[in-house]
Amino acid sequence: GRRRKQMHPRLGVAFASVFVAVLASLLGSRLVHQSPATHLTFAMVEETLTLRAEPLSVEAHLILGCSPLAGIYASIPETQAFDTVKTALALGFRDFDTAPHYGLGLSETRLGKAIAMHAKHIPVRLWSKVGRVMRPNAEVTELDEPFVERGNMPNHPGCIFPDAPTGVTPVLDYSGTGVLTSYEQSFARLGTAATANGIHGLRVHDAEDEARFASAVAAGGGVDALVTLRNEGKIKQVSLGMNDPKYVMKMITEKPNGTFDSVMSAGAWNLMDQDGLEVMLLCQKRGIKIHNAGIFASGLLVGGSYYKYAPASGEILERKERWAVLAAKYDVPLPAVALAFALAPAVVEKAAVGVKSPQEVEMNVEWLEIAKHVPAELWEEAKTLGLLGKDVPTPK
Repeated sequence: GRRRKQMHPRLGVAFASVFVAVLASLLGSRLVHQSPATHLTFAMVEETLTLRAEPLSVEAHLILGCSPLAGIYASIPETQAFDTVKTALALGFRDFDTAPHYGLGLSETRLGKAIAMHAKHIPVRLWSKVGRVMRPNAEVTELDEPFVERGNMPNHPGCIFPDAPTGVTPVLDYSGTGVLTSYEQSFARLGTAATANGIHGLRVHDAEDEARFASAVAAGGGVDALVTLRNEGKIKQVSLGMNDPKYVMKMITEKPNGTFDSVMSAGAWNLMDQDGLEVMLLCQKRGIKIHNAGIFASGLLVGGSYYKYAPASGEILERKERWAVLAAKYDVPLPAVALAFALAPAVVEKAAVGVKSPQEVEMNVEWLEIAKHVPAELWEEAKTLGLLGKDVPTPK
């Protein structure tokens, strides 16, 4: 036996790159830039995203994200939450997205009161989420303890909702029974708003570790319970509300076609990050609508300093500044550019915007109007500058 000479690792990488390029050429596939915000990674896909053709409008394409109504990171008066919803209704919003997780039910309670006050003759679509039940403190058992989310309770250093009520404990529960309990609790907190409008859709929320995922997709588990609620006419849509595209893909492929009507995908398709491309292609193929959340990259694109729930790195801040310079060159507000991009694929039925004041509602409506007129040259230059991959779909 003669010893076979081993290839140098760098040569191996080079040959692999050439092989991928040749194979892509032979298959007629495209190399799509997926994640410019972090590492430069590429994936071969045989499909492309269809671009939106119809004009954008508030009523058809925006969802009011209602976590800020509970006072995220800082308290807000209840009256401010009510005025925010009142302004949104007046300017055309008809979809309102909330969750038990947002202030331990406070967002749902405030949203329900605001809708009851200001939408007496306006039909609206209420969306909430499942995966957590709120137990009165005295009813929490030893069996519940491993699933209690202490970090989301008031007085805990990690709690981001300072106004959350102190009398309840959040318990993770993605079982069928837990989901039905969560639905009943949400319906009660939304009050007469739910009685008048129903709950349009429920989303499986944050099922992004193996235990939560397994409980949600098990036979008779959380997803099946949502399908039962839809079959009974208690909700119109079964949905997901998740951040991690890998778990979204797993959830969709684990259950039969027709299980999910929509997916709220957060932080995976915006100017900074396009990690959600595979999810969007799968949803396009299966007829599942995307509700795009996190379109301003954790608020970074509207003046914030956080990205994906942590202080933005120097690299991320530099990329954001390059986007800001490009937007200014074409005299377009950066948030309008972000909205135009977020809503460009036709599979994106709606985009969610989180707001905490009437003024923020008005700004988002203004940005949407401007988003209709972002010049094509801006997108071309963004690709030339490397801010977007060459094959990332951009608005027509």
